Amino acid sequence: MACKSVISRIKPWLLNSKGYSFSDVDANIRLHLNESPIPPPKHVLEYVAEVLHHGNLYINSKLFREFRELIADYVGVDVESVFPYAGGDSALRAVFHGLLEPGDRVLLLQPTYGMFDVFTSTRGLKKDVVNLEECGDWWCLDLTELIVKAKNADLVVVDDPNNPTGSPILKGDFKLISELAEAVKGFLLIDETYFEFSEYTAVPLIRDYPNIIVSRSMSKAFSLAGFRLGYLVSSPEVIEALSKEYTPFDIPLPSLAAGVAALRDPSYVKTVVDVIKRNRDLMLRELRRLGIRSYNSLTNFILIRDSRDLRSLLLRHGIAIKAVGEDLYRVSVGSEEQCAKFIKVLGESGSV
Repeated sequence: MACKSVISRIKPWLLNSKGYSFSDVDANIRLHLNESPIPPPKHVLEYVAEVLHHGNLYINSKLFREFRELIADYVGVDVESVFPYAGGDSALRAVFHGLLEPGDRVLLLQPTYGMFDVFTSTRGLKKDVVNLEECGDWWCLDLTELIVKAKNADLVVVDDPNNPTGSPILKGDFKLISELAEAVKGFLLIDETYFEFSEYTAVPLIRDYPNIIVSRSMSKAFSLAGFRLGYLVSSPEVIEALSKEYTPFDIPLPSLAAGVAALRDPSYVKTVVDVIKRNRDLMLRELRRLGIRSYNSLTNFILIRDSRDLRSLLLRHGIAIKAVGEDLYRVSVGSEEQCAKFIKVLGESGSV
């Protein structure tokens, strides 16, 4: 009886929502989570080790302030226009839960990053979609449809480049982004998780369009996935409102130290990006040589189409990839050795 009473008090949209589906796999080669194959550099690890001796204390507010200032400097905006979070997902959650209420309308791409659907569901939001279609070796969408549907949306979410296709969406086209920001009823959230790979951004537009919010992560090009660091960039008014729910203590001390050290000297990021791009291009050439349908990418992963159960096939060889749809698989770009093993297994597995 007590259980029934408790369940009846849980909001129906949360009770009936579907959470993020994740079950890690035991694989020697992890190509399923878009992780960097390159560990954090020495100067980051040394600073993290240094602050561990102060683990009995809450973080120093000066360190949090420095992290925020370093992000602002890296992005090229005033410090009032950025706020750090414990991971990119936490930054995204802040937008969904801070700016929307149950019943509001969200416009998503399809396919898109899985957490957008999770936040839409757990927040009790109404969802509309714009479908991506194959356009040669890329994926694209009807931009007119996007702008028209944006007029009824309290939040439009565009992951650019898109996950899982790896394709550019708005392509840093300021005229298009401005038109979309003007059309949307509420806010335009542009997820730039893979900015360091695509090298285009909507950030310069936040000055003229305060309803634009840009989210970024330090998991990919910065090689800090395990430290869980992300941030939002927007108008000072939006950042001030969203930051009210959070404190400097939300980011664990080791993670904060990693972020500070990385941004004090971010020169290593170019090396990470260059290595991944080189390996990505190699993977694409080899996949196409094998006759496997592979799409171009501006990220650290490649989308492939194959009618076989590639996930199970590769897992038997200690390689994990992610199934993202019917006959579709997302493959992270690993080290040169990991990519070679991946191609070797596919080559020995027979025809598509």
